[in-house]
Amino acid sequence: MPARRIVQVAGKDVRLLTGGDGPPLLYLHAVGADVDWLEIHDRLARHFTVHLPAHPGFAESTGIEQVDGIADVVLHYVDLLGVLGLRAVPVVGASFGGWIAAEIAALYPERVERLVLVDALGLWIDAAPIGELFGSTPPELAEMLFHDQDHPLAQMLRAMTSIADVPEDFAHAQLKALEAAAKVGWNPYMHDPKLEVRLRRVTAPTLVVWGREDRLVPLVYGERYRDRIPGAGLEVLPRCGHLPAIERPAELAEVALDFLSQT
Repeated sequence: MPARRIVQVAGKDVRLLTGGDGPPLLYLHAVGADVDWLEIHDRLARHFTVHLPAHPGFAESTGIEQVDGIADVVLHYVDLLGVLGLRAVPVVGASFGGWIAAEIAALYPERVERLVLVDALGLWIDAAPIGELFGSTPPELAEMLFHDQDHPLAQMLRAMTSIADVPEDFAHAQLKALEAAAKVGWNPYMHDPKLEVRLRRVTAPTLVVWGREDRLVPLVYGERYRDRIPGAGLEVLPRCGHLPAIERPAELAEVALDFLSQT
């Protein structure tokens, strides 16, 4: 089991899970379940000391009232790296966390040693708009997020056809997470208009990983990240939706670790 502690960063509490053995790795989570320690983190922790902080407003982390946009979150993580004594680290970012990771790598390239972006938000393509995260029902979210509709989490979401079907603890955690995400991605919706141009500044070797059946952030976004980040590669995971860390953790860990182990 990972160690759990609260780290103070510029007056904010950061819930930090740390596990594994080896060089440090920063994992930036999505809006969903990977804020907690899952199989993907166990697999990465076989080769790295994985640091899994909860973003401001998620889990026990505080400070969401100080966040007005993506720049505030980027500065928060630069400060966290300083508190942890980490100069440059490999970063794995999933979905919302991938957006944050891409921004850090573009604005503070010296802090990111290697970069893995997994179905990352952060860009906008008029011809393929990002799906509606905030206004969709749980069954609609299941359709967008998962290829395998029999996955336990997809089944749980599909079963929530009325508010009475939503467990109170799950509803509280999800509403809190969505509120925190909205502080960053409400308007403009889930992207930074300046990020695409800034991606040319990324110097870290980069692997973009995408679920082929992602219906929230379609594959064209993965291709755009690959094309805009110098030298980036793209690995497409078949039979996988928006959340490879949850739907295909073994496959995601395999491609990520293969890339991260390269010298």
